[in-house]
Amino acid sequence: MSFSDALNQIYNEISSQSAAIDEKISRLEKAKQKIKEEQYISLQEIRKILEPQLDALWTGSRSNSFDNFREKTHTAMATIINDDYDDYVQSIENKINLLKVERSILDFTSGLANEASQLIGKGEEVFDELESKISDLKGRLF
Repeated sequence: MSFSDALNQIYNEISSQSAAIDEKISRLEKAKQKIKEEQYISLQEIRKILEPQLDALWTGSRSNSFDNFREKTHTAMATIINDDYDDYVQSIENKINLLKVERSILDFTSGLANEASQLIGKGEEVFDELESKISDLKGRLF
């Protein structure tokens, strides 16, 4: 395989991996947005758990039991909405950041491929350096 063929293969692999990373980031951003929207809606809806206020006409052990159950339900839902949703969003943001690091590595690798491409035009005097760069690029990608 010629150096030009090897570089074309490397450029194609960089492009493919970059597109896959961009797709993953896009899907994660959409998921994060949906979770935030659901959290906002849930924060509005959770208030309804405590409605209506029990007035003096509804008293006794069943009233107390119902009110206690309602309060426990509200507390459990508040924990989910305030803590669990935030944990999900943080987990997604961490994954997005990791993918951005991977994309940065691919950008760096693309720069190395550009250097190797420039060496091809210089002829045989840079053959060893070119061979070393292409081997390095293959090691990073395959």
